[in-house]
Amino acid sequence: MVSCLCELYIWSLRNLYAIPDSVIGCHSYHDKVNSKEQQYYEEKQQYIEARDMVWSPRNKRPEKLRDNLKDVEDLLSQFHCVDVRWKSKQILQVVLSNGCIISFVVSAHSGDVEKILLDKSMVGKFYSDLISCAHLTDQFLIASFPDSNKLDYVYFTKRPSIVDAAKRLDKLAAWEPKIIQVDIPGPKGRRLDRKFSANIHHDHILVWWMTASDEAWPWSPMSTDKDRANLVVLHVNGPSVDVLHFTRTESDPLHAKFSHLQSQRLFTVEHSTGSRGEIILHSCIYNIIKGKIQRTSIISITLKSNIVCESRNPAEDKLLLGCVDGSLVMHDDQKKVTQITRCALKPACIAWHPTGTIVFVASGRGDIQIFDMALSPLRIQLVEEDPNSERLLKISRFFRFPPVLNKIEWCPFDPQCIDSTTDYVDSLYFVFDKGPPLLLQFHLGVVSRERFSSSELVKEYIKFKQLDEAVSLLSCLNWDSDGPTCYYCLSTIANHLLRLPLNAEREAQLETTLATFYSPTPPISEAIIFEYRDPISRLARRFFHHLLRYARFDKAFLLAVDIGARDLYMDIYYMALDKGETALADVAKRKAHQVDTESLDGINGIDSELTLDDGYIQELPEHTSQYQQSTTDRLPRSRQHPWQHDRDYCPPSLSNQNIAQNQNNHHNSFPGDLSEFDQLGISSDLVSDYTNALLSPSFGQHGE
Repeated sequence: MVSCLCELYIWSLRNLYAIPDSVIGCHSYHDKVNSKEQQYYEEKQQYIEARDMVWSPRNKRPEKLRDNLKDVEDLLSQFHCVDVRWKSKQILQVVLSNGCIISFVVSAHSGDVEKILLDKSMVGKFYSDLISCAHLTDQFLIASFPDSNKLDYVYFTKRPSIVDAAKRLDKLAAWEPKIIQVDIPGPKGRRLDRKFSANIHHDHILVWWMTASDEAWPWSPMSTDKDRANLVVLHVNGPSVDVLHFTRTESDPLHAKFSHLQSQRLFTVEHSTGSRGEIILHSCIYNIIKGKIQRTSIISITLKSNIVCESRNPAEDKLLLGCVDGSLVMHDDQKKVTQITRCALKPACIAWHPTGTIVFVASGRGDIQIFDMALSPLRIQLVEEDPNSERLLKISRFFRFPPVLNKIEWCPFDPQCIDSTTDYVDSLYFVFDKGPPLLLQFHLGVVSRERFSSSELVKEYIKFKQLDEAVSLLSCLNWDSDGPTCYYCLSTIANHLLRLPLNAEREAQLETTLATFYSPTPPISEAIIFEYRDPISRLARRFFHHLLRYARFDKAFLLAVDIGARDLYMDIYYMALDKGETALADVAKRKAHQVDTESLDGINGIDSELTLDDGYIQELPEHTSQYQQSTTDRLPRSRQHPWQHDRDYCPPSLSNQNIAQNQNNHHNSFPGDLSEFDQLGISSDLVSDYTNALLSPSFGQHGE
């Protein structure tokens, strides 16, 4: 099966981890004073250092990596993480509840830490000593507190440019922070966990918190809409911050965030209880219209158990839910369908890969399971001497004491954006309660460099003969938003299946593959159809003749009806006669004549509406036009010009009876007589040579 290769890096010097000697894909740091209890201690040290990785951190100035690493472990054991931010591909920033900001500089060729910067310049300067949530950007830092409805907005007055800020690693004190306190709507005197989400332009900030619809409210003084609000949008403009609007959701919110694609759109996940005790989930979309929060869409899903975690894919058209009973529920907003599958663990965190093709589900102990966007499971394995992929990556087995996972965060930056020569890997950071810092790096394709893309995953599925998973993945793609990827996956799957002998399973797979274009849900836009209909119709024709080779006349006839070409019906007619299927042969021949009649009627209607100002076409004899039609009709459809078959200007080939009738009516209608072309100044030899070249069986074989 398809598997993902990864390495695990534990940034800790404490002797709290049990890593077997045989495991070479899990790394932790070692203190020189520790006793060498492992049997292959020296051999493993030589292996790690030979790969230019860190076995024991150095303590040279000015980095003092070993001392800073010990300080980080002490801070994580005392304060919890309130925000995680990937500043760049190699810089990871963690904000703690006391206001301390830890910046890790990750190595370019491995998952080791090269430098740690501890920024305590904001400690003790906030409204409260304990921060419940924070959001850090290159322009500002905003923090909320559990016991107050006040926010601290920290604006950096001397911040560098966006390009320089992404490269430089400075303490916030160098940017001259200015703290501004903001009062927000909501209940007062209550302990709430207020959370943040910023839009793509960082000019609007969403503040939200969980509330219960059946909670008790004081009878005096009278509660107002401002006191009952649980969604607040702030407008940020440099050093000024104001409350733009606030509202209260109809149901109890589980999660809320700004869209990463549209700056004025909000997504919320709410839940309520039905009359029979069932859990009803509401996926809502809010838009900021004229400075007010207005709900524009709501989708309700009935569930059997409570929701633990949720996450939207990067395209924001799929919502994945993790339930208490270990089930995963995914709703596709575009296709209006809901899928349910069982997970091998109890989900606690969900994180979509930045490409949106695969999703990682983690348990409360840190164990990992991987699914693609069609909820097909993928296997995972650490770097080992003997490859052994597993359904789960049990990270908890490397800990002497069971850890508690709070969050997982992908690095959103493409590995190719780095200017230097680095390993092509993706990084996933684990936030454990009381530490340690842990990084999981996935090795991507060295040659293809497609970074878990849909096309890369389809090729891997075909390589390991997982055709059902490849077809399911294709069915989940969106033609309107990613047409080239959809066509690549469709042609790759179809070409592979057409090379194999036909059976019932492959026939169904080919039908489903072509149905993603010919009968999609929802329908594809006309522009996409015009762009890809010709190459996909050639694949459909190959499938048609593939069916005829195996005498699958019923499916071949239905496919001919979808394509609507006369030559396909005639192929069925001759094949059916050879097999003794006279009834099918008669039906196919009638359909071929019907296509002829419809095409001729359409051409006659077009000719009657044409008005010609010049006299060239009027001077041509009638038999010359009929010769051009018969010549075009004898050509295969793939050898005709686009204007001939796209606009249906020329009719299909005439039957023998029609040709004989035309010859009786026009005695000069022999196709070889081209003397009338001399009236146009065109050499008859040139026309004859061009026609013979088109009719040659070897025409076009060189390009194919």
